[in-house]
Amino acid sequence: MIKVLGIKIVDRIKEAGLTQEILSKHSSVITTRLGFHEVTDNVCSREAYIILHLKDDHAESEKLINELKPLGGIIIREMIFGGGIRKPSGKDIEGSTEILGILAERKRDTIVAVQKLLTAYGCYIRTRLGVNETFFGERAGLIILELTGDKKQRDLLEKDLSALKQVHVRKMIF
Repeated sequence: MIKVLGIKIVDRIKEAGLTQEILSKHSSVITTRLGFHEVTDNVCSREAYIILHLKDDHAESEKLINELKPLGGIIIREMIFGGGIRKPSGKDIEGSTEILGILAERKRDTIVAVQKLLTAYGCYIRTRLGVNETFFGERAGLIILELTGDKKQRDLLEKDLSALKQVHVRKMIF
């Protein structure tokens, strides 16, 4: 099973320290970490996001999640590949932050088809992270996307990716 954890920090200046302390304590279960917040010449957002790719260690993952849950000022979402159930994590709210997880089996046709779609919808992808993974004993690629822009186009990207064979799609919404 592959688990991706999403954390929204509502006020990173106040909440990031406690969150970081817990993530450091459980670093052995975290294989990949991506953190981001909006920064421009005029604005440095207090809101931040952390995406964690966790090891296939259910007990340790649950310890991390259970320690994060009581923290005030954060919202936690999960994506699970290989768990059977496919549903969005979080409410579908207009203008919200949407994270798409794509697990693509390492077959040439699959990789080419996924890349074509990501290129076609590139204007709606703000952040992209790729990680090598093993899924049911086979090589796979895990791609995490932060989506932006038109909701209809984001939905079309998800629909088009989901239609591909050997591609598994999950979504987190904050």
